[in-house]
Amino acid sequence: MASSPSSKGASGAQPPAKASPKKAGKTQSRAAQSVAAKAAARAQVKPARTASGPAATAGMSGTDRIIWICLHLLVFLVPVAMSNFNWLGRLVAGGQMLPLTYDQFDIVKVFVMRACALGGLAAWSFQFFFKGGKLRRTKLDWLIVGFLGWVLVTSFTSISPATAIFGKYRRFEGFFSFVTYAIVYFLVVQIVDRPSRIRSIARTFMFSSIIVAGYGVLQYLGLDPISWGANLPFEANRGFSTFGNPDLLGGFLIFPLAISVSLALSEPMKRWRIFYWATFLVTVAAWITAYVRGAWLGGALALLVMLVAAILARPRLNAVDWSFAGLAGVGGAALVARSLSNANPILNVGQRLASIFKFSEGSALTRFEIWQAAINAIKARPIFGFGADTFRLVFPKYKPLAYVKDAGYLSVADNVHDYPLQLMAGIGIIGFLLLYGMFGWALWLGAPNAFARGKGTERLVIAGFWAAAIGYILHLFTGLSVTGSTVFLWLSLAIVVSPTAREEEHQAPAWGAIVGTLLIAALSLGFVGNIVFISADNFFLRGQFPSASEDAISLTKTAIALNPYNDIYRSMLGKAYEGQIAGWMTQANTDQQAGKDPTTALDQAKGAFTLAEDTYKQTISIVPTEYDNYLFLAALYNQGGSYFDPTYFGKAIEIADKGIEVEPFGPGVRLQKAVAQASNGDSAGAITTIEATLNMDPNYTDVHLFYAQLLTRAGRFADAAAQYTYLLKLEPGNTAWSDALKAVEASMSASPSGTTTP
Repeated sequence: MASSPSSKGASGAQPPAKASPKKAGKTQSRAAQSVAAKAAARAQVKPARTASGPAATAGMSGTDRIIWICLHLLVFLVPVAMSNFNWLGRLVAGGQMLPLTYDQFDIVKVFVMRACALGGLAAWSFQFFFKGGKLRRTKLDWLIVGFLGWVLVTSFTSISPATAIFGKYRRFEGFFSFVTYAIVYFLVVQIVDRPSRIRSIARTFMFSSIIVAGYGVLQYLGLDPISWGANLPFEANRGFSTFGNPDLLGGFLIFPLAISVSLALSEPMKRWRIFYWATFLVTVAAWITAYVRGAWLGGALALLVMLVAAILARPRLNAVDWSFAGLAGVGGAALVARSLSNANPILNVGQRLASIFKFSEGSALTRFEIWQAAINAIKARPIFGFGADTFRLVFPKYKPLAYVKDAGYLSVADNVHDYPLQLMAGIGIIGFLLLYGMFGWALWLGAPNAFARGKGTERLVIAGFWAAAIGYILHLFTGLSVTGSTVFLWLSLAIVVSPTAREEEHQAPAWGAIVGTLLIAALSLGFVGNIVFISADNFFLRGQFPSASEDAISLTKTAIALNPYNDIYRSMLGKAYEGQIAGWMTQANTDQQAGKDPTTALDQAKGAFTLAEDTYKQTISIVPTEYDNYLFLAALYNQGGSYFDPTYFGKAIEIADKGIEVEPFGPGVRLQKAVAQASNGDSAGAITTIEATLNMDPNYTDVHLFYAQLLTRAGRFADAAAQYTYLLKLEPGNTAWSDALKAVEASMSASPSGTTTP
């Protein structure tokens, strides 16, 4: 049977197990076990002076080295991966500089993460099933398998199985990502089995972390070498680095914040100690200037845990330590002090912290409203949930009316900003308990090795990963989980649990070649699929910004063929067809004005209309709860009613009603319904629809403008004047509205009866 965990905990590899003859596969002979035991004993050495020296790779087979390389590539490349390299000056037609993918951040990180995980698992599978070898097992293994099984079940019961399996575009935390996390956990447990290897992984992580943090600091200083466009969705000079969003960057920085300290305090070589402290210093600067409250709280907890670990380990501090600690303190204080004079409350640390307790305004208010929507969704399906990463598809149905007023009709929450609620809404309460049970158990198992009194500094690096994990978990209570960061939570937990793993030696079973071949074939298909997955996004990008020699629709169709489950690709194809409709209708008008026959242009416009209609219907069939597609299709039918056949107005009303079922407080689709009703001659019905829409988003000017026009047609001039007056308060310089107000007021004077509301 499997051996018990080594009493030496974190120090070195575990001795081989005495395998039971009941275990699958053939166990080693006594002589082979003896040889393995001696090899393991030799591996139990003191931590090497260098983290990536011979001690880290001692005793590795060829396949072990492949796994080792895959893990290092993952740790280094995932944090820095993105697709915008326009600072290199790659020009396309029209002088534009395009990235390599439409999603410049998450999809690239997912691609790299999966490639490394699949490559590492393929190498392990070849070694284990064809040649035999060790298998290291932790107490969490069956819990993780059970969790993955549950996520798979909830994917098939999901409102959108495709989304639950692949994840929502630009989030990607579906079933496949959870499987990838588990693969990373498994590979780390198998190969990172001694202090020198833990240090080696941690050091590689520092190289990528200092790049990420340094880039965030450059953005804060206004020195970003990359062009991101003029309209960023957050404040200028706020760091977002290679993660594309300050919230995501802040969450990631919790890991290097703690791990850099653990490496510095346990490093005997001065030059490396300086490097680790320098990484910590830059990380602190980026952590503060991302202005993410949840990350501040998570990072503070991680540093507090590291302080406890350091007190227990009692490392020898020298001038380097005191100097960098002082620099970090002074530099951090200076950044905070500088921010206090900033009039923008987001970029003012004092106001940002104070806003945590202001529950009735700002982002805290809308955050509570999102949480309420999540709670409503959980109540609706508490066991199976709606499917992993489907919250964007669920939110419109369950969001409160107050959210539309406070955040605006265009705002759609695709993430709960609270991981427990996100999980419960997606994979049910059982899925949440399984995952957080795994988190808690891993920390419990790893605590004795991370916080062992009197064991010296060799445990500090484990403590760094332990602290980073618990800090990130705290951050997730108010933050977002994305694959590029959460994979390091699973990696950290694997490292803190690895010293407790039980090790078994196996010879290759008779059926190993068959299983190994099938598994490697499946992993190879996954690797190819990973390439196809990211290639599709490149075609989609080019379809949105085609060169003079490229056809936008053909490129978008290719993207759909490569990834038929991405609803965004299909929606944008529908929009491309709408662009063709507009172009052909313009041509038809030009032909008619020139005395030419417009029939050909009209036929082309009708053909494009049919293609757009079919595309939107297909998209709805894939994601039936995505509100935007109902809005797009209703607007298309209103165009068709105006251009081709008035019967399309009836279809617009029908599809708008379905959209209202999906999102009860969606003013956009209600506006389209009112337009269709008015076009069908039902002005009273249109007014009723609009009046039920007015207060959903007081700043949605299109609703108020159309209402004013309806009131004017109905002769209700005083009410129409009130709407134009309201619109001018929102946009005082709008001359079209001021002219309309004058015209209505003139009508009021000419027809006093129009001043009274019926």
